[in-house]
Amino acid sequence: MRIDLDHDPDGQPGFLAVTESIGSLLDGTRLLSMATVGDDGAPWSHNAYFAYDFDLHLYCLTRPGSGHVRNLVNSAGRVSVTVADTAQAGTPGTRQGLQLQGHCALAAGVQLARGSAVFADRFPAFAGAARAAAVPDPTGSALRLFVFTARDFKVFDEPAFGTDTWISGRIRRTAAVSA
Repeated sequence: MRIDLDHDPDGQPGFLAVTESIGSLLDGTRLLSMATVGDDGAPWSHNAYFAYDFDLHLYCLTRPGSGHVRNLVNSAGRVSVTVADTAQAGTPGTRQGLQLQGHCALAAGVQLARGSAVFADRFPAFAGAARAAAVPDPTGSALRLFVFTARDFKVFDEPAFGTDTWISGRIRRTAAVSA
């Protein structure tokens, strides 16, 4: 993974500081909010527990027939995701959050194997379900692993970067990394 920042790095946080901040924010919570588009074109938001890998793929275990999965079709899988600790007091200098835009789809191949492993590691109570997600289900009712591949990000980490400082950028991948 390579992060391209949307600002001049002189005097601003660099690549390592930004990736450490993103990793810390992802480690600090287990629940994301994903925005999709409903059948009528209206926005829809849902929460999901997630695991992630170092290439900034977020993995969620859910049923293919759920409303939020059906909504992926309405936007060709393009979604936005937020990750933040909802127990934050909101005191200036302490606020943190992460916004991501990208693509979400059913995990397959290498991403299914990797996602199953990181999800099982982060949520041991669902390890069996994460492994079972790789087994074909003719009924379509079993939990399946979905992967969100982030493309753009905006990170708000006041303890790391200062009050009211947003860092944004793009995540670039090579074919070997995202396979």
